[in-house]
Amino acid sequence: MSVATMSTRKLQAVGRMEGVNPSLLRCYSRLGGLPETLLERVARGSECQLIPAGNTIYTQDDGADAVYLLLDGGIRLEHRETDGGVVKFHVVGPHASFGDVALLGEPRRYYTANTDATSIVIRTPLALLREALIANPELAQAWIHAVTSDLERRGHMLARSARHDITSPAYDAA
Repeated sequence: MSVATMSTRKLQAVGRMEGVNPSLLRCYSRLGGLPETLLERVARGSECQLIPAGNTIYTQDDGADAVYLLLDGGIRLEHRETDGGVVKFHVVGPHASFGDVALLGEPRRYYTANTDATSIVIRTPLALLREALIANPELAQAWIHAVTSDLERRGHMLARSARHDITSPAYDAA
C-alpha cells in the first residue's frame, strides 16, 4: 500500500491528520528541493485535511496564515469584485498550491477557496513555510516567480472580466 493511500484511508476515517508524511510533500516541485531535515520539519508542522465538496476553505479578506497544497479533488477560487460580480478561477489537478500569494506578504486572502469535489489538502502554516524558504533562497526565488506569474495570469483574467461577462456559472478559467 502506498504512503498516499495509507494517508487517504486514515483521513477518510478521521477527516484530518496532524503531521504529514514528507514523501507527500515531495510531490510538489516547489518543495521537492528542500533538504530532508527541513522537509520533515515542514511535514510535521503541516496538517492533512479531507474536505467534503461544497465547503469553504477560506474566504476573501480572511487573514492569510497558511498555504495549501491540493493532493486530490478540486478547488474553485472566486474573487468578489466591489460591484458584486464574481470572477471564478480553478486550481486544476492534484499537486497544485493555492493561497501562496501570502508568501509575498499579502496579509489578506484575495480569493474565496471552495471545494468543487471532496478534496484532500495539506495546510502548511505560513510562518513555517517562510522559514523553509528563507533557508533555501533558490527555492524561494522559484516559488515567488511562480506565484507572481500566476498573479499576472489572473490579473489578465480580471482585466478580461471588466470587458466581458465571465461571471456566469458556465465560465471555467482553468
